[in-house]
Amino acid sequence: MPYLDRFKTVIFDFDGVILDSARLKTAAFAETYRCEEPDKLAEVVAYQQRHGGIGRRQKFEYFEREIFGRPGDEETVNRLCNRFGQIIEESMLSCAFIPGAEALLAHLKDIVPMHVVSGMPEDDLKIVIERRGLSQYFRTVSGSPQSKHAAFLAIMQMENAEASECLAVGDSLTEFHAARKIGNPFLAIVAPDAADLFPAETQKTSDLTDFERAARQAR
Repeated sequence: MPYLDRFKTVIFDFDGVILDSARLKTAAFAETYRCEEPDKLAEVVAYQQRHGGIGRRQKFEYFEREIFGRPGDEETVNRLCNRFGQIIEESMLSCAFIPGAEALLAHLKDIVPMHVVSGMPEDDLKIVIERRGLSQYFRTVSGSPQSKHAAFLAIMQMENAEASECLAVGDSLTEFHAARKIGNPFLAIVAPDAADLFPAETQKTSDLTDFERAARQAR
């Protein structure tokens, strides 16, 4: 695949990039706070939609302190994380793949090393990837609490690659900013019914069926 010659590795986000699970997680945050005032709940949903790549613990700490004006102590955050996990767990094991994802992973498996970097807790992420039969495709799987910036740098070192040789594929501003800070080319996944939060000059595609064309143009 000549269009991939300039890349030594491809780094994928997970929710909204491999699995069609981004909206499920937004709904799970809303369900976790379903007894709160509607205007506060709307703030939770809006934050999740803008910052999908941040780990759930960090989000709950933010929600408690900045939206609800509460201490956000460890016990409360642990309880919220556990409730969220119970809501989302089964959905992650049964939700659909992003169109083109399965075929692309199988196609790229022996062509270029692939990695997953997600805001999902790493232990949970690895369980989902294993149970969905995806472990064979990824050299490494990184989740929270490691930041995406740190994970990208670690992958570059592992692959002995320059920033320009690592293509990052994601659907949130979290990985976009991590890639831009390092200098990784970035391909944004923007679902047809999702808000486009990326700068106009960002290379975008709605799913992974058009990966070849989009990857050629990623900068």
